[in-house]
Amino acid sequence: MAELWLPSRFKTHRKVIRVVFYRHVKSGRLTNGFPDQFAAPPGFEKIVCTTAADVDRYSQKLREQERRDEQMTDEQREAVEGPIRDYVRKELVTRMLTARNQINRDFCKWALDRMDEQERRRKMKRETFMHIEGFEDGK
Repeated sequence: MAELWLPSRFKTHRKVIRVVFYRHVKSGRLTNGFPDQFAAPPGFEKIVCTTAADVDRYSQKLREQERRDEQMTDEQREAVEGPIRDYVRKELVTRMLTARNQINRDFCKWALDRMDEQERRRKMKRETFMHIEGFEDGK
């Protein structure tokens, strides 16, 4: 039986895409990298992921790092805005209880409800993902 000869351009091949992360040597912070053929920037360590498990592990570390950064900024914001918000809430409650008419009481109640709504909205959690992970499992 004769074999069928095919030119090389018709043969199937698989393009290997390696995901690259960079870790800052001093701070240990991760960041997404350039394609594999580029060198690491000065002060960074190049991490080339060859398997999907490696990509999942490092992207999870990157998500945890971003979550810590977001929580840190929330804590810093709360340190500044918390006392102001408490003072405004206390003032609104006092003015609602001592209001001369129903319109003022309704306005103070509306303002307190609005503050509660903004508080719930601000506590929204955000999760990021890499582009190559974006459409796995129906996301």
